[in-house]
Amino acid sequence: PRAVRDPSLFPPDNAMDGGAQQSSLREPPGPGGTEQEGVPGEWDGGEGPPEVKRSQPLFIHGSSRQLAEEEPRASSLPSIPNPFPELCSPSNSPILSSPPLGQGPPREGASHVVKVFGEDGACRSLEVSAGTTARQLCETLVRRTRALQDHSWALVELHQHLALERCLEDHESVVEVQSSWPPGADSRFVFRKNFAKYELFKSNASLFPEVMVSSCLEANKSMAHSELIQNFLNSGSCPEVQGFLQLREAGRKVWKRFYFSLRRSGLYYSTKGTSKDPRHLQYFADLTESNIYYVTQGKKLYGTPTEFGFCIKPYKVRSGVKGLKLLCSEDEQSRSCWMAAFRLFKVG
Repeated sequence: PRAVRDPSLFPPDNAMDGGAQQSSLREPPGPGGTEQEGVPGEWDGGEGPPEVKRSQPLFIHGSSRQLAEEEPRASSLPSIPNPFPELCSPSNSPILSSPPLGQGPPREGASHVVKVFGEDGACRSLEVSAGTTARQLCETLVRRTRALQDHSWALVELHQHLALERCLEDHESVVEVQSSWPPGADSRFVFRKNFAKYELFKSNASLFPEVMVSSCLEANKSMAHSELIQNFLNSGSCPEVQGFLQLREAGRKVWKRFYFSLRRSGLYYSTKGTSKDPRHLQYFADLTESNIYYVTQGKKLYGTPTEFGFCIKPYKVRSGVKGLKLLCSEDEQSRSCWMAAFRLFKVG
C-alpha cells in the first residue's frame, strides 16, 4: 500500500526556509548577559553557563550550500604542522588544514571566553573576539575595575604547576595564548601592575652592562656604550650578549656552568670555556619558536643555584617539565640583561 503523507507532520517548504533564516539570527544579550564583538562582558559567578536554546529546523539544501561555501574558507587558513601525523588520518598528512578547537590559531570573528584573575584572587569571565590583544584587554579591565589609568597595567601568563610566569606583549592575542594551554592545566591570566614593562625603552643602557656586550663594543670602538645600545634599539635589533649561565641537565636537578652567547641566529653555549670559535659553539635554543618565562620557585621545584632563574619554553611543549630549557643567572642584573635581550630578539 502506498504511504499517505500527513501534512501535520511535514511543514511546508516555506516554513522550513523561514526556520533556516531564523536560526541564522542571533538575539542580542539581555540584561546581565555577556557583551559581544571584543567588548568584554562579565558572567554572574555561581549561576553556571547561560541557558542553551533549542535549535531551529534547517533547510537541507541550504545547509549543503553553506558547507560548500565554508570549504574554501577553511582551506585558506594557514597550514599547521601536525606533531603526530601517524595518528591523524589515513593519508598520514603532516599538515592540519583545519585544526580542532583548542589547537592552532583561533578563527577570526568567533567569540571566546577568557578568565582573568586579580591579585586578590577574584576572577572575571570576559567574552572577547579572536583578535583582542593584551593591551586592549588591559584597557577594558581598567575601565571595569575603575582602576587608575596608567601604562603599568599588564596581563601576566601564569603556569602555577611549573612556577613560570611572563608578561604578555601589548600586541599578543590573548585567545591565541590561551589556546596553547593544555586542557585542565593550572594556567591562568593575572591582571596586575608591572612597572618594569617599558623599562627597556627608558633606561636601556643600564640593562646591558658593558661586560655583557663587550664584543659589540670592540667592533664599534668609536661609539660610547650608551650610544651603541641606543643604535641597536633604533634599528629594532638586538646586541650580541654573552656571559656565564647555569644550565639544568634534562631530567635531573644537576646544574652546570656554561658560557652563553646570543647571536642573530640564536642562542649558543661554548663547550670549551669562553671560546667563541664556531667549532666550540653548541646551538641551544630557537627563540623565535619559544616564550621566555621567569621562574618564581626555582629552588623548590628545580633546585636552582640562585633565585634568578628563567626558562625557555618552546611552543611545542604544552605541559610538563620535559622539554623546558631551565637557566639560572648569578644575579638580578645579569638576568635582566638576558631577558631584555631575548625580548628584543623576538619582537624588536
